[in-house]
Amino acid sequence: MFNVSIKTFIKLLKEEKVPARKIGMEWRFSRQALIQWLSAGDSQQYSSSESDAREFFDRVAGEWSKMRSGYYDDNVINELLSSGLLKRDMVLVDLGAGDGYLARAVASSVDTVIAVDISGAMINELRKKAAEEGIRNIQTIVSDGCDVPLEDSSVDIVCANMFLHHIEEPITAVREMGRILKPGGRVFLADLTKHGNQELKEAMHDVWPGFSEKEVADWFVKCGFRIERYDALGRKESGRKSGAKAGTKKDTGVFIMAAMKQ
Repeated sequence: MFNVSIKTFIKLLKEEKVPARKIGMEWRFSRQALIQWLSAGDSQQYSSSESDAREFFDRVAGEWSKMRSGYYDDNVINELLSSGLLKRDMVLVDLGAGDGYLARAVASSVDTVIAVDISGAMINELRKKAAEEGIRNIQTIVSDGCDVPLEDSSVDIVCANMFLHHIEEPITAVREMGRILKPGGRVFLADLTKHGNQELKEAMHDVWPGFSEKEVADWFVKCGFRIERYDALGRKESGRKSGAKAGTKKDTGVFIMAAMKQ
């Protein structure tokens, strides 16, 4: 009826975007208000935003390593590996893991990697590539990254590489990072700086055109983190190839950020 998943519908209820109120353990609806909400098209809007990313990444999973090349490459990984954040006894969660670009690169530096992605096809690519490389300490979860089936305070570090700009409400994902992290645990985030490259945004099915430092810092501080590092990487530093997507109208940059759960 609502054309959204149960998880999304419960989220909408809690955010009071569906006309309802909770009495005890039950939700009560005004029939007329509910019909108006449905007829206004809001439920279709949420259905679209929830499924578009999954469908896109399912479709391009086999070609993703080529598609992402030129936008962000090994220097983001090098920044993580040289950051001093990774320890051999750690459990690391990789949100928006895709085909395992980050997960596979850091697997030998930690005890366990839990790779999370909304696309089952991407997860299959990750498993295939990990098997080919003889990597055996990566677990996988199909999830949008905003409601991960992990216990509270159960992981040591969360990495999110080019993940946040695909999330409709980024603070929801940041809050989830805080939930699953142990006190003192850290987030390593790499994403796009705010840009006006509409061609890139549409081609990659991005929800957000990157972020400003203030936007990202505000979300993390509100969710109980302390910002430890923020660096905007230049085109060369981020590993992005100078000739990539030469037809695009405006350049885009990459930032990295580290934050600690207090």
